Amino acid sequence: MELQREFFPSVRKTIMPRPIIETQTDILGQKGTAWAVDAKIYGYNWYLDQEQGLIEIYDAGPALSFRHLLPRKDKYAKEGLYLRIKIAYRTTENANVNIRNFSGTHVTLPNSVEGDTYDDPNTYWWVTDDMTLNINSIFSEEKLWIQRVEWEWVSKEVIYDDELAFKDIFSRRSPEDVEKLYIPEKITDDSVKNFLVDKIQKDDHFAKRCLMLLRQDQLIHEDLVKLFTDTGIEL
Repeated sequence: MELQREFFPSVRKTIMPRPIIETQTDILGQKGTAWAVDAKIYGYNWYLDQEQGLIEIYDAGPALSFRHLLPRKDKYAKEGLYLRIKIAYRTTENANVNIRNFSGTHVTLPNSVEGDTYDDPNTYWWVTDDMTLNINSIFSEEKLWIQRVEWEWVSKEVIYDDELAFKDIFSRRSPEDVEKLYIPEKITDDSVKNFLVDKIQKDDHFAKRCLMLLRQDQLIHEDLVKLFTDTGIEL
């Protein structure tokens, strides 16, 4: 069936809030605490309990942004450090709160009437740019209280739990070794090649583009119409 196209002389525009661009401050220290009462909170279904220093959440929807309270996530990437983040919270007996946490993963917090700390192991792999907690769901007539977020710079060097009895849990470093990491590398033929090899290993999209370059000589002899048809692009 051939679809009939109509003409609309006036079409309503989409209305949305203007994006808020937040500047991220330089948070110093090896570890620290960001209090929930200082977070920027968007959405509804929450209450600020200033006296107890808690954010009370009684339904899905709120988003708590800690971006201005936490260090820049890649600040010590050259040193092989990542931002380990824990959430201190308390719930009613049957809250079953599901959140999108700082690693971008979705998790249901264990119910804890007395209070608990959720240690997000996935920040080893990734920390979201917005550094925001989203409350996805919570059981009806139940509550969640968030007190604080604890953060610490941790080494990506791995030690397994069955090695704790005979291995040091700390990565020992010297100022000289760390300083060497920030000295700009001299640009030579070898350093450029190493850079490209490293980028290919870490970036699949870039690796595909390199492979496409290698196929150019093969494709240049193909018929123009056939090449265009194979792309699936419509005129």
